[in-house]
Amino acid sequence: MKLFGKLFASQSLITWILQIIFIGLAWKVADHTIPNNLMTIIGGTLLMIIIYVSLAHDSKKRISDK
Repeated sequence: MKLFGKLFASQSLITWILQIIFIGLAWKVADHTIPNNLMTIIGGTLLMIIIYVSLAHDSKKRISDK
């Protein structure tokens, strides 16, 4: 689990993975692979909140490591 906490370009690997998943979700909606409905919007919103929390945690970790 420490592997996911390591910082790469000031972000943890878990944050990078979450952002790639979000890009994939947006791509699938743009290609009409998945429908653009309320469940997709809620899923994207929850994913963005998790990314935000992860970035805040990374920032706090970066400050405490100094």
